[in-house]
Amino acid sequence: MKSYLLQSDADIQILRDLVHRNPDGKTVVDFEEKVLIEQVRSATRIWQADETPIAFAFVDDFSNLMFVSDPAYHTPELEAEIMDWGLTCVRQRNAETGESNTLDAACKSDNLTRLSFLERHGFQREEIRSLGYRRPLDRPIAEHALPDGFSLRPVHGEAEVEDLVALHRSAFGTDNMTVEYRLAMMRAPQYLPELDLVAVAPIGELAAFCICGFMEEDPEVGFTDPIGVREGYKGLGLGRAIVTAGLKAIQARGAKFAELGTSSKNLPMQRLAEGLGFELVSETLWFSKRVD
Repeated sequence: MKSYLLQSDADIQILRDLVHRNPDGKTVVDFEEKVLIEQVRSATRIWQADETPIAFAFVDDFSNLMFVSDPAYHTPELEAEIMDWGLTCVRQRNAETGESNTLDAACKSDNLTRLSFLERHGFQREEIRSLGYRRPLDRPIAEHALPDGFSLRPVHGEAEVEDLVALHRSAFGTDNMTVEYRLAMMRAPQYLPELDLVAVAPIGELAAFCICGFMEEDPEVGFTDPIGVREGYKGLGLGRAIVTAGLKAIQARGAKFAELGTSSKNLPMQRLAEGLGFELVSETLWFSKRVD
């Protein structure tokens, strides 16, 4: 077994093939967005056995470890090297920034193999969880109109990216969204610009967003998240209206089910999902490991 750092677009196709052979929830969507970010590409390692790609791992720009391995080749040696690579990446970043970030990882609550991996390597479970909701689209979709004076449209392409980043930051109250990350989302192979929706206020300001699309693993499943409403426009019903528009848009393109996700701490989003007919179907647990 040998390993090397990602070097070319041909290597990205190798990773893509591994992801498609070993899908895990939203892995395909997450991977396609992350791998276009330079910091992630520089922190990606690929493993081979007899010239056959068997695994890859990277640490994203939020210190989250993502890895995919072919079960037929998974060994304690490979597992240890994946963990060492994750720790090395965070250790180097901490040295560069002076921060003390932990190595973090996420895992579906029913993925016993991944849970066992994390526990063996000393990860501690965090209180926060990511909640997955699903809604059949053969049920009626209730009308939720935009407030008077507001309009709905797809985004105006990459020329609007700075406004989209500002909208996202205002909606979530963080600086996590960046121009580079938003562009990576818009340049991912599965991105559908006509389903990247924004609500526009009467004064022309972007007031809400909902990024919709389809699960590459199952074209009958669409998604309607992330979603957010700019501070100052919350409480007007924009969230219900824009998600409803997203549901109808993916339904018109053949989706049989809709999915969305949110944090266990985001109670307004949970109420919104349940009010629109979504049901909780999965939980993703979060873990962290100290990096000395």
